[in-house]
Amino acid sequence: MTGVDMYWEQVPEAKLAGSPRRLWDRSPVFDDAACERALADGTVRLVPEHYLLLEVLFAGSQGPGHPVAGLVVSGGAWHPVDLSGASDDEIGVLTVGEVRAVSDFLADAQPNAWIARRESELSAVLRGYSTRQWDDLLARRLARHAEGLAAFYHRAAADGDAVVKILVG
Repeated sequence: MTGVDMYWEQVPEAKLAGSPRRLWDRSPVFDDAACERALADGTVRLVPEHYLLLEVLFAGSQGPGHPVAGLVVSGGAWHPVDLSGASDDEIGVLTVGEVRAVSDFLADAQPNAWIARRESELSAVLRGYSTRQWDDLLARRLARHAEGLAAFYHRAAADGDAVVKILVG
């Protein structure tokens, strides 16, 4: 993948114990075969490059400061992976309760309607990090990512799991 990619991984809450480094090292996103299996079984969700558009779409869908909308993409507790400061890698964590709240919030998600209402804002954000122009293809792709992320959160909540977020650039 090019650019910055974001991964969401469904994990049993018990696996949250331990260091952020352990979560990072155990993540399937750094092993091609394991990542493909996790993507296929739905325990990992990947959004290549345009995760910022998802952040704008979800976090802004209910107006600024909504307590759950901001958790979907970049919210939650973020922890440095390397405490020595040698790396700026971080890992994000949503608890089981936060995952349930996100799933409940996304039950009424309307990505296509939200995209249509906020196209000019999404286009402006895109111009801030890409030379690509906003178009119908990107709008459809963003809607598919939003729907896929909602389905991922519904599954994680139904399974009683937490979510780990990894941003790779």
